[in-house]
Amino acid sequence: MGFAFNSKGKLKVRDFGGFGFFGDIYDVVGYVLSNTNDRAYNCNNKQDFYLILLHIANTFRDVLNNELVDESVNASIVRALNTGKNKRTIIEIVPRYWNRKDSSVWEKWNITTNFLSTNFVIPVDQYYINKVINDKIQYNYKSSDPCYAYFLGKDKTGCWLIKLYFPLRNRATELKFITNCNVLEGLLNLELNNYDYILITKSSKDRLSILSYLSTSSYGESTIGVVNLPSESYKLKENEFNYLRSKLKDDGMIFSLLDFDTTGRQGAKYLKETYDIPYLFITRGELGLPNYNAKDFSDLHDVFSKEEIKQFIKETFTYINLVYKHV
Repeated sequence: MGFAFNSKGKLKVRDFGGFGFFGDIYDVVGYVLSNTNDRAYNCNNKQDFYLILLHIANTFRDVLNNELVDESVNASIVRALNTGKNKRTIIEIVPRYWNRKDSSVWEKWNITTNFLSTNFVIPVDQYYINKVINDKIQYNYKSSDPCYAYFLGKDKTGCWLIKLYFPLRNRATELKFITNCNVLEGLLNLELNNYDYILITKSSKDRLSILSYLSTSSYGESTIGVVNLPSESYKLKENEFNYLRSKLKDDGMIFSLLDFDTTGRQGAKYLKETYDIPYLFITRGELGLPNYNAKDFSDLHDVFSKEEIKQFIKETFTYINLVYKHV
C-alpha cells in the first residue's frame, strides 16, 4: 500500500497487492459503508457524499464535540472489514479486437492471438473493479500499455476469477498484475483425463508459451498438460494435487518447472517433499550447471531461436522418458 498527493493536493492511497483500489479518505469510507450496508456509496453522488461525511462526523464525534463515541459505529466498521475480507472483488472488462500491436507483444514467445483466444485470454479495452461501488473506469486501452485478461474459471457464486496482465509495465514502479483470486491457473484447458505428463510452471506466460510449442510440434505419442501456480511461493493444496493426479494415465507423472532462484528452488523442494513431484530447471551456470542465460522458459526467447527451443523440449521429454518411464 502506498500514499501520494495528487495534482490537486489530495492524499490518496493505492493498494499494490493486486486489488487495485485507488482513492482518498472519502472513497475509503464509501467502500466501508458499501460493505456495511450492501449498497454502493459513490463520492461523486451528492447524497452519498453527504452520508459519507455524516458517518465521519459520527465516528469522530468525541473529537469534534468531546462526546462519547457511538460504539455501534465501531461495530459497523468491524462488520464491514470482515465482510470485505470474505467478499470477492468483481472485475468487469470491456473487450476489444486483437490488433498488430498485440501480435508483436506475444509472438516473441511463439504465441499467436488465435492461440490466446482458445486459451481464455482476452484483450482489454476498459475494466472496472467493483463497479457497483466505484463506477469509474479504471483503465483505457493504450498501445503503449496493453492489458490482457486471463479468465481462470468461476467461484461457487458464479463470479469470474480473472487476472489482468500488463506485459509492458515496469514491475518495480507499476502494477503488472491485478487479480481477484489466488488459484491454480490453466485448469480450463486441462480437458483430458489421460495425460502422460502434467507440467506445473510458475506463470501464465510460461504456460501459454509451452502449450503453444506443444500444440504445433510432435513430441512422440505423449499427451502433455500444463498448469501454473499463481506465484512461486504458492503452496499447492492437497485437493489440487489430487485433481491433477486424476487427470493422468495410471503411469502418468507430474513435473515442476520453476525458476532456479531461492524462491523457485524452495517451491520445487516443497512439491517434491510433499507430493513427490520431480523438478526441472532452466539454469544459468549456478553450481557448475549449464548456463542458458535465462531465468524461465519465456526468457529463452531472448537467447535462442524457436527451432532451438523446440529441440530443447524434445530433448527434455527424451530425458524424462528414459529416466522416469523406463527405470
